[in-house]
Parts: sequence; structure tokens; C-alpha cells
Amino acid sequence: MERLAPGRGVIGPRFWDGRAQRYAERLSVEAAAKDPFYRRLCRATGARTTVADVGAGTGRFSINLAARVAEVIAVDPTEVMLDHLRQEAARRQLTNIRVVTGAWPDVEVEPVDVAFSSYVLPLIEDAPAFLAGLDRVARRRALVYLGAFSSDAAADPLWRHFHGGPRMPGPSYLDAADVLAELGVEADVEVVEVVNRTRYATLADAVEDYRDYLVLADQPDVRRELERLLPSWLVRRRGTLAPPLRYVPAAVISWPGGSITSVPPDHASHA
Repeated sequence: MERLAPGRGVIGPRFWDGRAQRYAERLSVEAAAKDPFYRRLCRATGARTTVADVGAGTGRFSINLAARVAEVIAVDPTEVMLDHLRQEAARRQLTNIRVVTGAWPDVEVEPVDVAFSSYVLPLIEDAPAFLAGLDRVARRRALVYLGAFSSDAAADPLWRHFHGGPRMPGPSYLDAADVLAELGVEADVEVVEVVNRTRYATLADAVEDYRDYLVLADQPDVRRELERLLPSWLVRRRGTLAPPLRYVPAAVISWPGGSITSVPPDHASHA
């Protein structure tokens, strides 16, 4: 991404600033309550449970869990994302969510009963340190939620059209399970089916989203080409435009907290 859009593609706090509103709308608290991962979190938690949501973003799981657990610690490096979480928590009069701003695992968080991360790991450069940090703070259970296939593959025809070749697939749950195995953890893995809730009210909204997703220049000719292609790519659902995949597979990876006893030397300082 950095090669295709210098100065714009680095996955850091600034990267997410302009996307916070879009994520708050697309990954809503109401939709999260129906997500299979939330149901798994409910099984692992109770009224006295303390929870850490690592990479909480705009708080779709933190908000839902706060109503049923003792405390939620929401960790994220992006203040704009966390502002959405704070506002929603205040609107719902939730007082048991504690926000921690910073990158994982560099931030200090006290041990909790359950620690989890949703759709964050594929964006992390040092996966072993990230997972070891999650394991370290989880007294009972650690969980990771991520795609069971590369979402880049779904838009491969569009990527090839603009960039002249395939995009290297991103990491999936198989890679996460392999990293955990290297760390000495035989994790439980469950593949689930998730409703694709991406919707666009107008073609212009879709053009902007796909231009960003495909890392394309903000130029009139690019927008015109997307306006030409997307009507045949997207499908109409209940008065909106939606991607062709109605459902996508995801995976819940979980293991007992405190299972990682050693981390490779290159990663130990972070974990």
C-alpha cells in the first residue's frame, strides 16, 4: 500500500482517522450482537468477568459486552476510533468501559479474565509478540477473530484490472494457527459464517470505498472507470448496493490464557 500510495498507505493511527465514521456505520453495535464471534464471547464471559478488547476500534464488541460483564478494557492506537466508542458508551450510559490509547503490546494492561482481538492480527507486523501479549494478560481465555479466507481474493478481478496483476493474498486464520503452534499453543479453531453487511447508499459511496480499498489515485479518470465497472460488480439489495458475496467465512481461534511460556528472541522485548 505504501508503494502504491506513498504517504497514504502506512497502517497506523492516521490511516484509520478518515475511516472511523465508515467503520462505525458498517461495523455497528447492533450488527455485532448477531455476530457468531459475539456469541462465542458470551459463552466465555459472565457478570463477574473482566475483558480486554485489543484493537477495539469503534467498539462494536466492547459496547455489547459491557452490558453483561464486570469491566471492559478497550485498547486501540487511534483516538478518532475510540472517540466513537466513548460517545456510544455515554449514549448507552455504560460506565464500565475503560479506554486505553496505544499500540499493542506496548501498552500496559493489567491481567483480565478474557482477552480478545477481532480482525486486527492480519495488520500486525510482529504477530508472535502481539499474540504473546494477548496470552499474557488473559487469565482464563484468549480469543482471536479473523477471516477464514483472504478478502483480497474476492476483489481480485478489480485489482487486476487497475494494477495489471494479482494482489498477494493477505494472511488468514491458518497463518495465525501456525504462529500459535510455533509458540507452543495448540489452539481451538472454529470456522463460522458471517453476513457481509457492507452496503452503499449510492454509487458514489461505492466508488469512494473501492478507490480506497484498491489503493487508487484520487483522480477523475479513476473515478469514472470505477463508475463504469461497479454497477456490474455490485448487486442491489433492499435499495442499496452490496458486494457480490452475501456471506464470508471467518474463524474463531481460542486457547487457555498463559499458554505461551517462551517467545523467540526477536520478539521477546515486545511481548
